[in-house]
Amino acid sequence: MKNEEKKKSFRNFQDDFVILLEESLRTAGRVTKREFDRVSETVKTKLEDKYGKEKVEDFSNRIKRDWENVIHKVQEARTKWQSDQSFRKGKQIGVEFLEGLASAIKRAADNLEASLSDKPTYHAGQMVDKGVFVCAGCSKIQELKRRRKIAVCPECGGSEYRMA
Repeated sequence: MKNEEKKKSFRNFQDDFVILLEESLRTAGRVTKREFDRVSETVKTKLEDKYGKEKVEDFSNRIKRDWENVIHKVQEARTKWQSDQSFRKGKQIGVEFLEGLASAIKRAADNLEASLSDKPTYHAGQMVDKGVFVCAGCSKIQELKRRRKIAVCPECGGSEYRMA
């Protein structure tokens, strides 16, 4: 029962605090630091007169703890938000890098294909000089160290080659 009475007493104290604070702020109009300090002291004095110094200190400490807790939670949320933003930015940079890399590889493949199409076509069984030949079907490379007949592609069975 004492616990419930304490809660009720604390609620009354909170209500009085808010009412006195609102009244003082309403009468103050635009509040400067000096006026705010004066209003705070007036509210504190009235509450101390009604509830005692100890109760006012207890309430003040409770408010400070709550604010410290709120500030701590806000800072944690801010840190999490910043790390999420960093992750998103890193992810975006990674995606841009991969897209750029894919684009460069595609351009290189297009250039290789264009350069291969400009070169003469060789067929399996044909006598060719030494060199590097690329299968037209699967792009498998076949390197010949001396003049000889070019073989069927061991990878795809293709018979058409271009010089690399």
